[in-house]
Amino acid sequence: MTIDGVLINIAVVLGSRQMTVRDFINLERGAVVPLDPSPNENVDIRANDHLIARGGVVVKGDRILIEITERMRAS
Repeated sequence: MTIDGVLINIAVVLGSRQMTVRDFINLERGAVVPLDPSPNENVDIRANDHLIARGGVVVKGDRILIEITERMRAS
């Protein structure tokens, strides 16, 4: 097997919010949870939980896309 066939888990982190367990349990269907950062800021792109890039959210019709704006250097 070559490295091309190795699977990785990609996650795009739009933001986060800290809340109590009580508040989380009380969320109802349709609840809106505000996130940090604001929509104008970059989102984190993670591979296997490691930050690999940052990007911006782009909406085209009914699709949400991520445009890579910065690649992280290997450490």
